[in-house]
Amino acid sequence: MRTLLIIVGNIILLLLILFIYTMLWYYIGAKGKRVLFTKRNSSGTKLYWIIFWFLAFSFVIAAILRSTITINNMLTEMFTYISAISLAVFCYLIILFPITDFIKFMLNKLGFRGKGRAYLSTVYGRGISIFIVVLAIVILGFWHAINQTTTNYTVNVNKKAGKIKKLNIVLVSDVHMGIMIRENGIDKLVTSINRLKPDIVFFAGDMVDESTEASLEKYYSSAFKKIKTKYGVYSITGNHEYMNNAEVAIKYMEKAKVKVLKDEAVKVNDSFYVVGRNDAAGGKVKPLKEVLKNVDKKVPIIELNHRPVALEEAEKNGVDLQLSGHTHQGQVFPFNFTTELVFEDSYGYMKRRNFNLIVTSGYGTWGPPIRVGTKGEIVKINLDFSK
Repeated sequence: MRTLLIIVGNIILLLLILFIYTMLWYYIGAKGKRVLFTKRNSSGTKLYWIIFWFLAFSFVIAAILRSTITINNMLTEMFTYISAISLAVFCYLIILFPITDFIKFMLNKLGFRGKGRAYLSTVYGRGISIFIVVLAIVILGFWHAINQTTTNYTVNVNKKAGKIKKLNIVLVSDVHMGIMIRENGIDKLVTSINRLKPDIVFFAGDMVDESTEASLEKYYSSAFKKIKTKYGVYSITGNHEYMNNAEVAIKYMEKAKVKVLKDEAVKVNDSFYVVGRNDAAGGKVKPLKEVLKNVDKKVPIIELNHRPVALEEAEKNGVDLQLSGHTHQGQVFPFNFTTELVFEDSYGYMKRRNFNLIVTSGYGTWGPPIRVGTKGEIVKINLDFSK
């Protein structure tokens, strides 16, 4: 009986989400129709609504194609791009149109007259300016998403790491190879990493997602072999690996000579520990105390945790530096405010006593292929062992 109630509850929730989604898209569609058609019964309105609803539910078509076509397919890729861009446009239209409706309402209440009212009525009433603004946001956001930067940090750890005095770390997270990051993008990533001459490289999860084809996984398994380091490349899983096939992703990482850590700690060069946590999306996660039971706490400990969570647990168990991703820093404004509410630290560097945390905004994108108010990045960390 309980199982049946859960199923019914999930169906009702899904239908409610679908209803709200449809109504929001209809609101946008009605606004768009007013911009494109001045007459109520214009001949092109039927075609307009057909194209509009196709765009609104293109992500469903893309998801079906991805689940049924296992090889790299141009049709699947096309629908994936269409759905991603449509979602980007939708996000900003659903924010800006209510704002302009409110402005229009206030202008009417304030009693604007003459030419000024006619001009404002054209701009705000029909919504032409909103479409222009959103188009500019999406174009600039797309450009920003494909032009990643390098962010530098210097962190001091008051522990001795054998003969190592300084460690040059390169951190990469949330690449989401598939929609935006394809073969050329993978090559660009490898080149960018090597240019920083890292001692060690960390992949902090979500390197792949549900849009990553098998052919692309084979490609990165070859490309990542070209990464040059002193002490190797280490990786963990994020939540999106489990939306595809985590075991396959791990297999291709290991083919690339990348060490995938699954709730385990390894000692590197007999100098420091690297601890890799499983993501909660993959099921049960071991307590950190259990993972570190054979670890010498007098030696520096670097923890890879896809999500910037369990900070008190990390500090309590002697972790010196936690490296995380996941948040994308919200990826598009104003969702950065959401991540700031959810996580104690959703981006950047935080220090608390002897515990250090760095959260990266990630390299790639998920969903809308744009970044607004955030940046895609590779993180370079100069880690000093000062004791």
